[in-house]
Amino acid sequence: MEPKINMVRNGWNQIRLQNKHGMCLDCLDYGGIVTRIDAFDRSGQLANVALGYKDMNEYTDNSPYFGALIGRVAGRIAGASFTAEGKQIHVQANEGANHLHGGANGLHQIRFETETFTSARGSGVRFHHRSPDGDGGYPGNVDIDITYTLTDDNEWILSYTAKTDKRTPLTLTNHTYFNLAGEKGATIHDHVLEMDASAYLELDNELIATGNVVKAKGSLFDFRQGRAFRQGLEDGIEQNRCVGNGYDHYFLLDHTKHESVRVYEPKSGRVLSMETTQPGLVLYTGNGLGSEPELTDGPSRKYGGFCLEAQASPASLQYDDLPHIWLEPGTIYKHETVYRFSTQ
Repeated sequence: MEPKINMVRNGWNQIRLQNKHGMCLDCLDYGGIVTRIDAFDRSGQLANVALGYKDMNEYTDNSPYFGALIGRVAGRIAGASFTAEGKQIHVQANEGANHLHGGANGLHQIRFETETFTSARGSGVRFHHRSPDGDGGYPGNVDIDITYTLTDDNEWILSYTAKTDKRTPLTLTNHTYFNLAGEKGATIHDHVLEMDASAYLELDNELIATGNVVKAKGSLFDFRQGRAFRQGLEDGIEQNRCVGNGYDHYFLLDHTKHESVRVYEPKSGRVLSMETTQPGLVLYTGNGLGSEPELTDGPSRKYGGFCLEAQASPASLQYDDLPHIWLEPGTIYKHETVYRFSTQ
């Protein structure tokens, strides 16, 4: 179906993508923010499975980054600095002494140029932005193009491309929070996650990666055979406690399966699967939620949603043995992530 565009506030446009089955995805040209995803349960009923604000005005702050595109660098840069071509580069320290999610004026705060389309894969919207040299402290002019496509196979496809005229770090992601229950007041405790990842990065008390790659086998971080979130949220080890009792960790994907992630919500029967070209993802379980303004489906609450932030890790700026995030002039940053919705 043709995308629908409606002005919602201050000139922002909301784009609705809808497939032939009736599944919908709503997003803004501001921040590329996904405000709603209506997905089917096992009885064929549609409900919203993405967290978002009831009042659109709240997205001008959006400290949890609900639904937003993240960059230039997703995640935390220790000390808000790195070395590029022998020079120390300083970026904005917007979380204590560290840099988080591209800084206060990252992609989540950008009004994108947009173009809607229909194709053989489905209907979608293209987002374009040129981040100028020195933007947020980062070197290089960077042209960023991101496409959302909603297919008739109930897939949300995110395609990312970018190029630069100076060597610069770049790793982009989307920060949508999912709750597959589609039910007011529900938490994610009983969601079951299966993830093709045998290792994760250890964090310190500032949520900065220590450089220690930890084997997940036999721990609460081993999701390879499927594990509910509950134990890690309620009775986890020190790594769970240091992030507010839950998960906010980078997992290195093994890429031994076509779909790297599968999340199942038993009551509704909804399943969310993910495949990605990225080397890993940040799993975040909404440990810091609960004080936000009213959400679309009721009050915000801790553990109200989970994020699967497919990306490379900014810890590679300090540790050479991790997949790097450098983009060179003359090369193209190109990645794709697919979220697939089904039932069981």
